[in-house]
Amino acid sequence: MSINMILIILGAGLATYCTRFPLMIISGKREIPPRLTKFMGFIAPAVFTALIVPAIFIKQGNIDISFSNKYIFASFSTALSAYFSKNMLVSVIIGICTVGILTYIF
Repeated sequence: MSINMILIILGAGLATYCTRFPLMIISGKREIPPRLTKFMGFIAPAVFTALIVPAIFIKQGNIDISFSNKYIFASFSTALSAYFSKNMLVSVIIGICTVGILTYIF
């Protein structure tokens, strides 16, 4: 690993720490309002959706909503397994196996 890469990693860690630490100090002294807590509960699903949806539906720069898109089937089976099993490991394994099987078949 080069010195530039190490400096980038350390800089990113420092920037993350410096932006989160003051909020932890402030929020540690008083209670977070219920409205803010409710709002913060929507951040993780929104970010997750923004990261996953393009990976599923965009193929080579174009929107691909067809039966040949194996990621749609894999995401559907993964979502079903997550809903019914409530187990992340099972969901991940089912998603990986679905993509692998569909890649092998098609």
